[in-house]
Amino acid sequence: MTGTAIRRRATPIPSCWRRCGIRGTRRAPARSRAAQSTPNNPAALTAYAEFLDRYGDPQARDAYAKLLAALKSSGDNTRATAVSRRLALLDLLAGDRAAASRNTTMTAPTAAAEPWPTTNIPGPLRSFARMAAVSPDSRGEDVLPALARNVVTNGFQASSGNESLEPTEYLKLLVRYLTQVRELEKLSGTDKAIKIETCESTQTGDLLRVLGYRMRGGCGSEVVLETVNATRAFLTIDSGFPLAELEQSLRTNRPFVYDFKPTVVPVLYGKEFWSPTKEKQTGEFIDFFLSDPSLCRLYLGLSKLDRETADELKKAMPLPRLKATAHVLDFYGGMFQIRGGHAVVPGGPRAIVAWKELTGTSPQDGAAFFEKLLTRDDGWMASLYDGISRINGPTRDYLLEPKRFVRFYTAMKGRITSPGPAPPCSAPIQT
Repeated sequence: MTGTAIRRRATPIPSCWRRCGIRGTRRAPARSRAAQSTPNNPAALTAYAEFLDRYGDPQARDAYAKLLAALKSSGDNTRATAVSRRLALLDLLAGDRAAASRNTTMTAPTAAAEPWPTTNIPGPLRSFARMAAVSPDSRGEDVLPALARNVVTNGFQASSGNESLEPTEYLKLLVRYLTQVRELEKLSGTDKAIKIETCESTQTGDLLRVLGYRMRGGCGSEVVLETVNATRAFLTIDSGFPLAELEQSLRTNRPFVYDFKPTVVPVLYGKEFWSPTKEKQTGEFIDFFLSDPSLCRLYLGLSKLDRETADELKKAMPLPRLKATAHVLDFYGGMFQIRGGHAVVPGGPRAIVAWKELTGTSPQDGAAFFEKLLTRDDGWMASLYDGISRINGPTRDYLLEPKRFVRFYTAMKGRITSPGPAPPCSAPIQT
């Protein structure tokens, strides 16, 4: 009796068993013993890791790490990717960013992706970020997704007379700023720098006119800049133009130099992919990007996907079809993942039959499978996928039983599927 008791105490007991009052149950210790006796058995390790995860036990991270190693050894890359994502999430919840970064890297494609083509936004990033409500510390590849989110959420509002949308004050102000910046660009010359050599030069009057100011008093210590165009002056101050430095340079009759190089930002798939046919030869990318909330929403949705998944969807669906489902992709596409042409679905290989029966397309054909999710029932099927992706353990297995799964989805979506769970943008607004 004593020896048996000692051996039982020597086996570590996960804290969740104590908290949940299941220390004496047979099922929990049985899973632990199965995982320890067969350390390379993915099924036993999966059951143990999901059990710990379900009860919030800190040891779940170690269990998932062992499961991930076993899956990699067996060559099951699809399940290894899903487990790696879950482990990265648990690392973030535990505050271990270094481990989360390592596990996130495991889910990325191994081949180095080529950099995206770029486009220019007039004016310095600091000024544009102030006017567009984008962080000035954003990386280049994050500028357009952040701008797209702002346009979708704050750029348009319903008009009073009909169902169309009209630009908000935020967007009107941003468009006026771009107009002013282009005028300043003409003054910056080929070296893209605004230069005022002396107070009495012709460049001084041209610059002040664009900024909405004029000089009161003669050149020298008595120079004072006063407003003559309130709209332009507001844009000058709001965008952070160094007006005080300009005024001080005019007072002391010293040269004023302001770097005015354009902001270079990457564009997913290049601006030609997004440009309307009629505007491929004329107009700038930023102009028609701001004028079309549906285009911005599609850009935002694709930017949430990893490179391989986005490439597969782009090849399978033309731009008009992608644009029509932009609202669903934005809401639920963040959980989409394609590896080697196959969709990484909740439940792994065991759930392929259930997903195929529900959608009519096998997850083995990844792009076609996700196209079905985007286009069926106005987003309800994609919302189901998103919800199931966030569930682990027996609850997920219960829902993914093929016959039960179809009935569950039918009850969830109801008879009337429109409007769907993701509100769409209206047609493009011509400004």
